[in-house]
Amino acid sequence: MKRLNVALFISEFEDPFANTLCEGAVKAVKEKGYNLFIFPGKFIDDRQSPVFEDNYAYQHNCLFQFISEKDIDVAIINLGNIASQLELEDKINFLNTIAVPVVLISDTIEGYSSVNFENSTGLALEIEHLIQVHQKKHFGYVSGPSSNIDAVERQQEFEQVMEKNGILPQQYRIVEGDFSSNCTDVIEALMDSYPEMDALICANDMMGYAAYQVIESRGMKVGQDIAVVGFDDSPYSCQIKPGLTTIKADSSLLGYKAVGLCESVLRGEQHNLIVDTTFIMRGSCGCDIKQKVEHQGNILNIQAKLDSLNHTLVSVSRNVLNYEEENHKIYYMILDSLCKINIQSVYLYTFTEEMEYKKGQKWMKPKTVRLQAYYKEPYRRVPDIVYQPMPVYYYPVDAVDIKEIEIDKQEIPFEQIFTNPYIAEEEQQIKVITLLYAGENQYGFMIWDVKGEYYGYLSQLTYQISNTLKTNKLLQNKNKMAAALEESLQQVREKNAILEEISKIDELTQIYNRRGFLDSMKRNVILKENQGKNVIAIYADMNDLKLVNDQFGHEEGDYALKLIGQILREAIHDVKGTGEVGRIGGDEFCAYLITDEANCEPLLRGKLDEITERLNRENDKPYYVSISAGMQHFTCHEDVNISYELEQADAQLYMHKKNKRNILK
Repeated sequence: MKRLNVALFISEFEDPFANTLCEGAVKAVKEKGYNLFIFPGKFIDDRQSPVFEDNYAYQHNCLFQFISEKDIDVAIINLGNIASQLELEDKINFLNTIAVPVVLISDTIEGYSSVNFENSTGLALEIEHLIQVHQKKHFGYVSGPSSNIDAVERQQEFEQVMEKNGILPQQYRIVEGDFSSNCTDVIEALMDSYPEMDALICANDMMGYAAYQVIESRGMKVGQDIAVVGFDDSPYSCQIKPGLTTIKADSSLLGYKAVGLCESVLRGEQHNLIVDTTFIMRGSCGCDIKQKVEHQGNILNIQAKLDSLNHTLVSVSRNVLNYEEENHKIYYMILDSLCKINIQSVYLYTFTEEMEYKKGQKWMKPKTVRLQAYYKEPYRRVPDIVYQPMPVYYYPVDAVDIKEIEIDKQEIPFEQIFTNPYIAEEEQQIKVITLLYAGENQYGFMIWDVKGEYYGYLSQLTYQISNTLKTNKLLQNKNKMAAALEESLQQVREKNAILEEISKIDELTQIYNRRGFLDSMKRNVILKENQGKNVIAIYADMNDLKLVNDQFGHEEGDYALKLIGQILREAIHDVKGTGEVGRIGGDEFCAYLITDEANCEPLLRGKLDEITERLNRENDKPYYVSISAGMQHFTCHEDVNISYELEQADAQLYMHKKNKRNILK
């Protein structure tokens, strides 16, 4: 029998709610033998991602138009998330664009089957706990968007519990949030207007995290000066201090039960299921409850995966930057780098022609696309482990298992992207589809088969691959431009000089990138007037970038990376000699110093420590930015092996990583 093909529309894997929802859906399709295709299409309203600002996030919305009745049987749509701020009419207009039967999650619309949380019982217990156990009398309530069914039901329950317990309207205030952690301004205004408030109830945990930030910024303590409670029991709620008292609303059950409705929906039946919730007490309400500490083994496992991911990101970008001209092997090289992590299969498609897609336009589905290359794991791979000293996992890849498609066989009808000739029909598919784009230009898309624990990393990998394709495209354009301007040699030189300089500068930190740094170092080390001088090569990386990104957002992570560049640049320039600094990818940096001094490593390390302390002291960030650095000494001469000396510095780096400072101030 033909497998049932199910599409799942979510916002983004960085959202813990959506990530957990996928876990439940994956479990259900495995039990039932369905195929599942997950589309992380961001938000179809005007919201920005709560993780980081992206003016082109709307590009992801076109993923919701990828499906048709020829390749998908039923679509599960997390409408309460991806469209929580749309009016009902706009939601219906969106649903009318979906060509297959639909199951809704976290929303209820007449004529559609749905799965929602039971919003009353648990919330009532939570509020009455504050009233009866902690004697709270002045309440603030942060609702979700008024267009969201969960937000409406939870606010109604709040008002009913207030009335039932004799709490008058003048004893509470209600404000509207957006179900994300970036609603701090709403909470600030609430606390300013209602200073006697002693309990704050948030309609979901993400807004609860925002409340923690606001309360702590005012020198107050959560659970002591003011009680805070949430709803959802998101993964971080048991890890923050104090733990967040909340309602356990297991979004994995929403995904699991939604998959269970698929066959009945195809039969024309309509069902509206309710998932129970549970009251979870932790320290934020004022209860004295000991907090569980995450097992150290889990931390090491997570760090190992992150280190492997970081090496993969660097490898993807390094491969394209090693080529001055257009790289026709780019697709093979991308997959060769990717498959060093635990990927079961991946298919890299490009559009027949690069597509321009502007905000507000209607996305036009192409008739055909090109399958450039793919990888299918031939057997269950066991990772090789490199200890540096943190273990980094590399999965062995046989070159013959990465398949480049011959040009005359690349073209695939768009409606067959999930059933191309290289996918065995009898194989169960659980795939994630991500878009390859830069700005308004779309290059193609990727179809991934990876374990759920890697879903949260797919965005980073996809962005890096998109940047690689963009760089490759720039190299193509560079060559075309040079050919077109061949008769005007001076103009060609000027254009190439501009492109050359741009290609050597890291866009984020405005210091050298990998290629620019290596060119500078090699040029100065072999310079005749530097022969015989001492050189210190430095290999450094930022401590705990992932923690900064997770706890404070990618914008703060970018700020920290800029600060690392400044620390290294100031330290190099403070010591007598000649040197430069470069970012070689991710959180890894290199520097060199050519000097007449015999041994200035202690001086240089002292400068690094001094500047790090000063810059951290001068900023107002709630985290500490620092680096670990390895140093290698050698002498300037014409035959020096730059790569070898940097490798030695890299080896020294890991000797210093054990003594890194805790990131939180």
